[in-house]
Amino acid sequence: MFKLKFKIFLFIIFFTSALLANEVNINPNHVYFFPKQADEAKDKIIELINNSKDSIEISMYNFSYKKLAKELVKASKRGVEIKVVLDKEKVKDDNDIYKYLKDNDIKVIIPDKKLHTKIAIFDNETALIGSLNWTKESFEENYEILLLSNDKKTILDMSDFFNNFNIR
Repeated sequence: MFKLKFKIFLFIIFFTSALLANEVNINPNHVYFFPKQADEAKDKIIELINNSKDSIEISMYNFSYKKLAKELVKASKRGVEIKVVLDKEKVKDDNDIYKYLKDNDIKVIIPDKKLHTKIAIFDNETALIGSLNWTKESFEENYEILLLSNDKKTILDMSDFFNNFNIR
């Protein structure tokens, strides 16, 4: 009986160690390179929007991609708190997305200073940052890079950006 209990104990330790080892080796970051991975990245963004339960924070220099705006509106209607920060000059040039989001009760903020960031944070668990504007052209025509991160420190630092610039 002792040998059986000891074998079970060793198996549990081995199994737990293997699980923990896998957790440690998981890379909290993934990089998408455009145009090659543009569709994959777009699908991931839509998945993140659709799977968000509590909050989405976006700071986007140029946002004109109606498909992504529609997904944000759907998430908002599910009860997800959404804040979108847009560049003042870009909104002056093209305010369709701004009006669409505002008309659908999404909080849209226009800071006084030029906003050139491209950041999105989903449920304070996953963040996106890179050169990618949320425009159809960026997904279809441009060379872009997009970093997806689940790294807690990276997300905290990015979230601090929203606090430090008083855009929450």
